[in-house]
Parts: sequence; C-alpha cells; structure tokens
Amino acid sequence: MTYDDIFFDCDSTLSAIEGIDELARLKGAGERIAALTNAAMNGGLRLEQVYGERLRLIQPNRADLAAIAEQYQQAVVPGAREVVAALHTAGKRVFIISGGLSDAVIPFGVWLGVPAERIRAVGLRYDAEGRYAGYDEASPLTTQTGKTAVITALRAPGRRALLVGDGSSDAAAAGAVDLFVGYGGVVFRPNVEENAPVYLYANDLWPVVQLATGDLLADQLPNTLA
Repeated sequence: MTYDDIFFDCDSTLSAIEGIDELARLKGAGERIAALTNAAMNGGLRLEQVYGERLRLIQPNRADLAAIAEQYQQAVVPGAREVVAALHTAGKRVFIISGGLSDAVIPFGVWLGVPAERIRAVGLRYDAEGRYAGYDEASPLTTQTGKTAVITALRAPGRRALLVGDGSSDAAAAGAVDLFVGYGGVVFRPNVEENAPVYLYANDLWPVVQLATGDLLADQLPNTLA
C-alpha cells in the first residue's frame, strides 16, 4: 500500500519550534502564550478559543515573522529536507498544512523544497509601517477542525493521502486522509498517540518515506514505531 499526497504539519513536526511561542518570547509574553498553545495542542482547549487571543497579546510585525522563518530553519527536524526531496523523487505531492502564520511558514516550506502553492497557513494584516493589524479570521486553519476542509480541497481524486502531525488539530483531520501518522519526535502528546493508527516516537521523519512508498506496509505496522 502506498500514498500519493503527503500532508505535513509544520510546528513541532518539520521544525522543532512552535512559531507562536517564539513570537511570544520576542515580545516578552512567552510563558502565558506557551500555556495557551499547549492547552490547544493537547486537546484541553479548542484552537479557535486561543488563536486570536494569542495574536492580540503578541502583536507581531513583519520583521518578527521574518525572524521566525529563520528560526524555523535553524530548528529544522533532522533530515526533513531530505525527506521532502525523497518524496518528490518518488513522485509524491508534498503539502504543508499549518495553523502557523504564512509569512513564516511559506518561506520555511519553500526552503524545505515544498512549492509555495502547496503550503497553507494563516495570513496576517499589517499597517503601512508593518505593524500588526489583524489576521485572516475566515481561515479554517484557525479552528480545531479546519485542516479537514483544507486537505479535502487539496486532495486530487483517486489519490491516497497521508497526514503527519503532532497536535490535536492534526488528529482531528484523520478522517480527511487514508492514514494519519502522529509525530512525537519533538513533543509527545498522549491524546494524539491514542488517536493515531501509526505513531512515530523518534526525532526522525524517514519512516514517512517508507510508508508513502510502500517500503513498510501500513496494514502490517504496529501502531507505534520506535
């Protein structure tokens, strides 16, 4: 069994940071924002309950987002670029679907080798001086279940899809793909492990290539991989 369309989360999956938490540290609100992020990713709060509040507290500007794009690269999960390249070589379509901010996620994704048109994240608005002026409140990616709608819209008919992610919003989209792979290589989240047919514990995304290309048969895998 193989998979054709491979969807990755970004934060704590392709990069070892949570971009919103790093923005908060830049603005001196790190502890409070991290608590909200963890509550949402662990399933204690729905993402839409914290999304706007975090940005209101942080007020990120254009320069802040450029800095986070650089931090994503510096904290890239080992081998992530090679995994993307291998999937492309195998003829797979690779996507990044993130509740992060597009001005940071898109440059990072392009650096990884993912075409910009296959990256989805949440847009910000700025004033003439580049200061924060709001976010795309209509984006489904600001909600707990929004990845389902985005993946469904991007999947091509007849193509099997696989999703890799660490958080509860990823697990909530499991029904939109043929296989959900929980990723605990950066942060272990018990609620995601419980709801993932396959769960990766190691800080290594290479098993995704094996799954996608059929080197490991999904129907013969245990629900955990060391």
